[in-house]
Amino acid sequence: MSERKARLKEIVVDRMNLKIAASEIGDEQALFGDGEGSLGLDSIDALDLVVGIYEEFDVEIQESDMSVFHNVNTLDGFIESWLAQRVA
Repeated sequence: MSERKARLKEIVVDRMNLKIAASEIGDEQALFGDGEGSLGLDSIDALDLVVGIYEEFDVEIQESDMSVFHNVNTLDGFIESWLAQRVA
């Protein structure tokens, strides 16, 4: 697992006050919704994660980008793309 994915999982656990270890979150595990295996986060949680991701990675997530919160892999891909565009 990449260092950034590990940090993303830590942000999710810390910001959401989850009672699980960050390492228990799967890369493809749904973050939102009430489906089986989902972490069950909601729209208010998303706003808190936006702040946490900005503080940690200096990456801005706009309202139109909210689909990136599907799972850790989609978040990581968004951050990687954002940082690559900023460097280019």
